[in-house]
Amino acid sequence: MLSLRQRLTRQAAWAVLALVWGFGAVTWLGMAWHFYALDRGAAEHLAMGVLLPHREVHEHGGEHLNEFRRTTDAKVWVIRAGTVAASPNARGEPPPAPGLEGLGGPDPRLVVVASRGSARAVVAWPLLGDWDALGDLATVLLLLGVLAGVLGAWLARWATTRMLVPVVRMVQVVEQMVRRGHLAPLPTWSDSDDEFNRLTHVLNRLLQQVAERSERERQFLAQAAHELRTPLQVLQGNLEMLGDWSDPAVREESLEQSRSVVRRMVRMVADLLTLERAQGAAQTPRQAMDLGGVVEGVAEDAQALALSSHLRVTLEQVEPLPIEAVPWAVERALWAVVDNALKYTPAGGEVVLRADRQDGWAVVTVRDTGPGIAAEELPHLFERFWRGTEARGHEGSGLGLAIARALVEQDGGQIAVTSQRGVGTTVRLAWPLVEP
Repeated sequence: MLSLRQRLTRQAAWAVLALVWGFGAVTWLGMAWHFYALDRGAAEHLAMGVLLPHREVHEHGGEHLNEFRRTTDAKVWVIRAGTVAASPNARGEPPPAPGLEGLGGPDPRLVVVASRGSARAVVAWPLLGDWDALGDLATVLLLLGVLAGVLGAWLARWATTRMLVPVVRMVQVVEQMVRRGHLAPLPTWSDSDDEFNRLTHVLNRLLQQVAERSERERQFLAQAAHELRTPLQVLQGNLEMLGDWSDPAVREESLEQSRSVVRRMVRMVADLLTLERAQGAAQTPRQAMDLGGVVEGVAEDAQALALSSHLRVTLEQVEPLPIEAVPWAVERALWAVVDNALKYTPAGGEVVLRADRQDGWAVVTVRDTGPGIAAEELPHLFERFWRGTEARGHEGSGLGLAIARALVEQDGGQIAVTSQRGVGTTVRLAWPLVEP
């Protein structure tokens, strides 16, 4: 496999070679046509010169034919009234038709025919000198093409070596990153806005995104391990108690606590899978859907669920809201918010849902009458596994709002939370409207 520098050098050499040989071919053809025009003009002039007018008839100038004796002279035939007079160097019958003959042989000639009255002159003009000159020109042009190709290859190798210096250095820096296992920005090679610097800036943005994602995943794994460690320790302790204690009451308490811990871990794992699925929701084809219908379905299910907690779920307003989104993602995001509202609203409280249009957005508002959230805790609500002061006494994984934000933003939407201690919390979810 050839390197990029070798491929560029080879292509540049072939390009120079083709350019020079193409120019040489045009030059050779131009010279050949020039020689042909000169020879044809001279042959026609000679043919007309041996036909001289006398009195009222046309007679041939046979006395001129003795001038052509050498093999390099033109061969001349004069034909009048069936009688053929030929120059001493012309043997045999005259050529039957004008044109080129003997090309590639020892005696190439151009045949020209001229007529005057009843007389006709045939001239076979010698082309050997011109043919040899064209051959020498072709040889020179061929050698020039080869020399130009070699020189072009050397210059191309020199130029590509200098041009690819930033790429070579970039590869060296990236190889060092791979060996060390640490990502760092690539250095810029000059202050110019050339392609290599633009590539460097793009790669630096990519490396920054990879580093940030790697750091988020590292923190996520650390948080997940921390969150799972406590319930696993509790489960381990309960299992040991089941083996050491024979008291039925203790065994039943341990079993119930173990069941609760397992349910918590199952829910946490399900939330983790949902969060990971949300990261890939951007690649899922979006569908046209009515957000108002989804809100009505969620409200109906929430009303049935709220009965056991002595809560009221009210659908304040709903209207058709056409959007393009992933249906399961929209429903899961709404449920994550509604579930939080039901979980943290005390008995006798109320959860209100509303769906309407606002400035080109389909907006769903979920308002509860819970204890509210402190202002200093609001910036942390969408962090994974983060739980506020009021939430730490309730069962949960701290992933609900993180899942909701990931799902909403993957569909081009927005989510925001406002809250006041002692009054309640309002979550606003918005998707872009798609008007028919």
